[in-house]
Amino acid sequence: MTMLQVEAEIDALADLFAAEGVRSFLEIGSKFGGSLARIATRLPAGARIVAVDMPAGTVAWPQSEAELKATIARLRLQGFDAHLVWGDSTAQGVVDQVRSLGPFDAVFIDANHTLPFVEKDWANYGPICRMVAFHDIAWQRAPEWKEGKRIDVPVFWERIKQSHCHAEFKFCPTAKNNGIGVLWRA
Repeated sequence: MTMLQVEAEIDALADLFAAEGVRSFLEIGSKFGGSLARIATRLPAGARIVAVDMPAGTVAWPQSEAELKATIARLRLQGFDAHLVWGDSTAQGVVDQVRSLGPFDAVFIDANHTLPFVEKDWANYGPICRMVAFHDIAWQRAPEWKEGKRIDVPVFWERIKQSHCHAEFKFCPTAKNNGIGVLWRA
């Protein structure tokens, strides 16, 4: 199963969710479903698991749609109440579908990493979750870096973390990628 995050960071997040008694989990930006499945292994049978992603994969990873569908099917066979919502996480129809399946104990936001989208995901899904985790809080590149989209999660994370109880997992060996930040809303 394909996973694009640092495994030790996902494992730390999954362990935290297990310790916090998470029984309902939402992932915004599931891509292949690797982190979704990894976190599910730490949740109790019957837990509600909801994945949100764009349909048809991406140019870089066209096979992600099929792999995510297979992941959801496996989770259902394992006894989870697993759901897949296709579409832009900031679209009102998607938000409404997700809210109809909530509230959730925890959400992992790992979708569009630009500031307007991270802010919208926080505004749309944060209020229906007890714990909110963000991926790529440690991402660092020079301002002139031109490969791929800009990642604004670190800017957003620094702005909001001080007003919440929070934890950070930064295990990337280069210290320039990934990182997961978790906030407790209640």
